[in-house]
Amino acid sequence: MIETGLHVIYNTGSRLHYAVDVQESYAGIAVFIPCDAEDGMRDGVGVMAWADLAAELATPYDYADGAGFVDLRGNGIFVPDLPGCPHGGIYKGRSYVFPDGMRGHDEITDHALIDIMTDNAGFPQPWRNRFAQSAREKVDLSFRHRARMQASNALVIFMPIKGPLSSARIEILCDQDPILLNGTTVAGRIDDATIPNDGQWFKQFYFHAVATETVTVTAGGRAYVPIALRWNGDGAPCAHELALKLESDAGYLPKRRLMTDANGVGSFAVEALGLSPGDQIAVKINTEHYTAIGKIVLEVV
Repeated sequence: MIETGLHVIYNTGSRLHYAVDVQESYAGIAVFIPCDAEDGMRDGVGVMAWADLAAELATPYDYADGAGFVDLRGNGIFVPDLPGCPHGGIYKGRSYVFPDGMRGHDEITDHALIDIMTDNAGFPQPWRNRFAQSAREKVDLSFRHRARMQASNALVIFMPIKGPLSSARIEILCDQDPILLNGTTVAGRIDDATIPNDGQWFKQFYFHAVATETVTVTAGGRAYVPIALRWNGDGAPCAHELALKLESDAGYLPKRRLMTDANGVGSFAVEALGLSPGDQIAVKINTEHYTAIGKIVLEVV
């Protein structure tokens, strides 16, 4: 299993300050640019006390069509008594994700990695599943993904299994502790300097597929390969019913879809048609959007 709850990744060098609201059925952030002395009155388009804005932020923004539009009402307002900012801050807007019921073209799926990013001007962006679109999003290296988007990550939801946010791990990337809304609590704090700089931090929180037996297949024959899902972090069984896609570089797969049972266990058939002893068949196992959560190589005998 993975650690769940909100984790603060601090010392990131981010210039932004956040108010975070994480509940069972939604997660979101409000974004602020901290001000220097006397800058707020000059740069802001108006003034609002934190108590008044906090009352507005207490109700999440759920746009009528549920597509994840960003709420930019009031952006540019100067909040002189913003918690955590001695000289106040400029409000830039807020962005939310609702795992249940949002209309996002099946972006909320098993093996999802949901980002809420900010652009170079500090405005929050709509949420997106990093793995659910084209090759532009299907990159393992997190910093390469952000470079392509020309944006910075603010809130990241690790969702190996589709479900309520209580079963997900959420990280907020900040330079100081965020403001916590609606009773949001922090499950852990991690110094960004301790995170490996390989851009693949996310992988430890997901799962992979393995063959539970060593299987060979006779030339021209058929074999059945039993598989099971395992958590990447500790190799423990991942008990989850999951639809998988199969690809092979040789031989033949009678079925290219596989549904594991409630224990995360299943099997598939492979045929060594047209192959000779000594050949190999490599079968790649994919989720709906993410490629290669497992690779199984069979020897042809």
